[in-house]
Amino acid sequence: MKAEILDSTSSPSNGEVHYKLPVPSSSAPLRHWRLSSIAVSLGVLLLLASATIVVISLRSHASPTSGPKTSAATSADDNRWSSMGYVDIEGGITPLYPAQLGRVMSVEAKENEPVKAGTVLFRMEDTVPQLKVRQAQGDLEGAQKQLAIAEAGVDEADKQIEAQKTAIAVARKRVEMARLAYNKQKNFEEKGLEGDKATVQGAKLAVEQAELGVQGEQKKLAVMEAAKRKAEGYVAAAKVNVAAKQAQLDEARNAVNECVLRAPVDGTPLRIFINKGEVLGANPRQPAIQFAAAKPLLVRAEVEQEFVGRVRPNQNVIIEDSVTSDELARGKVASLALWYAPRRTANAEIMTMNSDTRTLECLIHIESTSRTLRIGQRVRVQFPD
Repeated sequence: MKAEILDSTSSPSNGEVHYKLPVPSSSAPLRHWRLSSIAVSLGVLLLLASATIVVISLRSHASPTSGPKTSAATSADDNRWSSMGYVDIEGGITPLYPAQLGRVMSVEAKENEPVKAGTVLFRMEDTVPQLKVRQAQGDLEGAQKQLAIAEAGVDEADKQIEAQKTAIAVARKRVEMARLAYNKQKNFEEKGLEGDKATVQGAKLAVEQAELGVQGEQKKLAVMEAAKRKAEGYVAAAKVNVAAKQAQLDEARNAVNECVLRAPVDGTPLRIFINKGEVLGANPRQPAIQFAAAKPLLVRAEVEQEFVGRVRPNQNVIIEDSVTSDELARGKVASLALWYAPRRTANAEIMTMNSDTRTLECLIHIESTSRTLRIGQRVRVQFPD
């Protein structure tokens, strides 16, 4: 039986009057306590749910199947292990920079467009080198004229020597004629036919005079020959001077040619770092152009020392993308380096616990590709045991 508590003002139907008992009112604090409990419970549940999500996310990121593998790790296939590497060409990328410094006049190359050997990539202003060419040409012409004068002096000396030799021959003939006259007068004197001692003495003096004439002409010849040797020395010096001036002219012309930078071989400009009007100095921070020769691509894999014994020449390998693990190409080990070295700067993004990790470079020739490979692309090389 349920008892009712009524106010004194109420009018029950059975005629009985019931009075309301004085019961303390506690419904408002109870409701407040219940609402606070529900809020605290919901907060705890939300906190637990957030912590659960964070733990699951961390585990998923730490899972070896969701992120990139280490530089040398065992793959899902126990018969394979991998090493990191990157795509390159033999000899690497060629940095190009002009030998003649100054202002860039024009840039004619375009990035990623193949060019032939000798194609003009860009030009430098050549005003000063052209002036030096003109100056060198003038110096060369002057040296050539000096050489011509020296050679003419030698020719003249030759002619004078020839004339002097003729004069000596004439003087010798005079000696012979004087001797004949002397002998004739002496014979006459001995036979007493004609003449006297004075005549004989005169003939003898004529012979001596003729002989002295020969000696004089010979000394003149010696002087002329010395003059010729001197002239020949002038010629030799003039030839040296001409050669030096020719070298200066060649140097000036070469400087003009070096104002035009051409492709050294068939290849492709990968990156152009200069613009028209830019001044190039003697201490560049970067090359003017990064140039890739038209050579077959290869992969440089860095094998850690503990795995070197598992690599051998002609070993077949699989080349994969280091991020997606998709197969890019297949190749074969071409050679192993002869020295261990720290990781290359190009692979500095590969994080290792030991900064002094030593690796051996392994060159891999690419035999077939299923995806496009690009120079500098980081790859993972799978080595089957």
